[in-house]
Amino acid sequence: MAKDRMLILHFVDGNKLSFDFPEQTDIAAGKQIKIEDLLKGNHLVVEVEGSLLVFPVHNIKYIQLTLPGKGFDASSIRLPPHTIRGAVIR
Repeated sequence: MAKDRMLILHFVDGNKLSFDFPEQTDIAAGKQIKIEDLLKGNHLVVEVEGSLLVFPVHNIKYIQLTLPGKGFDASSIRLPPHTIRGAVIR
């Protein structure tokens, strides 16, 4: 499986940690469930190189998730109503 997705955790202390990972599911409903679970969870859990890393969300300043690839359409994912879409970093 190609590892074409990227997750960058930016911590409150200024450190950051990056991960590359493969597509977790190719089913749209499965992607929606994973995003919803991420948004309401107290921990982010990442399985990496035979270890399980558990990050308390309160230690994370923000999460940068890049999901390129065929068939990915951010507009099809239900996010909170107050989400600003189509922004560009200046």
